[in-house]
Amino acid sequence: METETNKNKSKEDDFATLIQDLYTFKKKLDPFRRMTFLPVTEEVKLRFSSESKIGGLPYLRNEKDWPVCPICSKNQDLFLQLDLSKLPKNEQEGLLQLFYCTSGEGECENMFGAFDQNKTIRKIEVQGAPVKVKPNIDKLFREKVITSWETHYEYPHPEEYNVLGIDKLVYDDISDILDERGITLPIRKDKLYGWPYWIQGAVYPFDRKTNTQMQVIFQLAAHDNLGYGFGDGGIGHLTQSIDNENEFGFVWAGH
Repeated sequence: METETNKNKSKEDDFATLIQDLYTFKKKLDPFRRMTFLPVTEEVKLRFSSESKIGGLPYLRNEKDWPVCPICSKNQDLFLQLDLSKLPKNEQEGLLQLFYCTSGEGECENMFGAFDQNKTIRKIEVQGAPVKVKPNIDKLFREKVITSWETHYEYPHPEEYNVLGIDKLVYDDISDILDERGITLPIRKDKLYGWPYWIQGAVYPFDRKTNTQMQVIFQLAAHDNLGYGFGDGGIGHLTQSIDNENEFGFVWAGH
């Protein structure tokens, strides 16, 4: 019959093992820690401008510069605009714009490929003052101008562990403790760079010419700054090729 002393000794051994597992697992994760930047935003009146923003009105070079959805013939909504020269990690120049059709007509919102026609992703140069036009859109998203960035650090999503050579079985045993302390899961908000938060598995697009895996440069979370749900509480990822700076993709997944 197990004595109370033996029971306590067993609990102490289990606790010691747990602490050792946590320490070992944390050391394995540390090399993969990445810096990410959360946008600090301010809602403003809709305005055509070249500012970094989420939603609202884009910078346009001419009267025909607003992308039109080839499926429903309406203008695509501006999801994201980034002045690349003013990002925390300034690696490129120009204005990056992500447009996406949300008209709900035809099959516009039911196209989930990274390069489908219901989206336009482009990097352009600012050429003087923005041109103002009246878009053919049912409803514009509220405009959130990005005023600054908050720096955070995060670790890869467990969906990436196998590729990175991290033992997922150990994670499964201690996941509750790790998640409570925010050690493992990436931030589930709008953010620049960092590790993506995956809803239905890690889905990276591949460069259409070189077949190289693309990297996530911005994450858009449902109803964070953009008033869009991405299905039911989903997340979208804007990606860029490491081989071709003008090769972009955008995919999202929901519950």
